[in-house]
This record gives sequence, structure tokens and C-alpha cells, in this order.
Amino acid sequence: METLLIAIKSKKDKLLFSALAGRLGLRVRFLSRADQEDYGLLKAMLKMRKTDYVNKDKVLKALRK
Repeated sequence: METLLIAIKSKKDKLLFSALAGRLGLRVRFLSRADQEDYGLLKAMLKMRKTDYVNKDKVLKALRK
């Protein structure tokens, strides 16, 4: 199983995509702002995991993306 994330800008598009996914028998989950920030933090942590030291500025920059 794979996951697809789509950034939707309007409520109308959100309803359209969720209806389409439902008709295709796919599961839909909406991410809160906190979920998005947690994902960004995890992504930054995994990227920097290969080094001994993580620069604070790099982590903060990755979180802002």
C-alpha cells in the first residue's frame, strides 16, 4: 500500500477529491496543521539522521516548508 498526499487550496476541491476517492473505494484522511508540522519534523529528522550533529537552523528551515 502506498500513500498519496495532495495539498488542496479550496474547500470545493477538497470535497471533489474526497468524493472521488470515496467512489474509487479509497480511504480519505485529512491532516490537521499539527499533523503537517509533525510530518515536517519527522522528514527533517530522518534527513539529518545520517550525521552526528543537526544544525538548528536547518531543522527550522525544513519545518517551514
